[in-house]
Amino acid sequence: MNQQTHFLPFDTLPVVPRGLGIVNYPIASKKLGARAFHTGISELPVGVPVPRHSHNAEEQVTILQGKVKIRLGEREQVCGRFDSTFISANVEHELVNVGDETAYVLVVYGSPDVNRTFAGTGETVGIGSEGDRF
Repeated sequence: MNQQTHFLPFDTLPVVPRGLGIVNYPIASKKLGARAFHTGISELPVGVPVPRHSHNAEEQVTILQGKVKIRLGEREQVCGRFDSTFISANVEHELVNVGDETAYVLVVYGSPDVNRTFAGTGETVGIGSEGDRF
């Protein structure tokens, strides 16, 4: 087994523009040797939604800064600092920054091979791929 260890200071993480001003900062991924999960931080500008979508893996979302309205299926709630969600695979959800500052969200997926299916189009793309844009 090839063991991996990495220190990952935030200012050294890759910066991945996603569209609409949303930026992702990948943390643990297959690229770094992760075999059981995929993680990252998303930066959400005020008022910008991450369009309704689902994943092929479980997901945990934790708000690190700001206020984010999260819609899970037909339920929604405004979440603040350190509030978290758990989302089963294939559950449609949407996030929008409803605060007055940039929001930062920690996202943990239960698979390193996670994809996103956009509810509006039905298109499925790999997380972080060129097609994974809003």
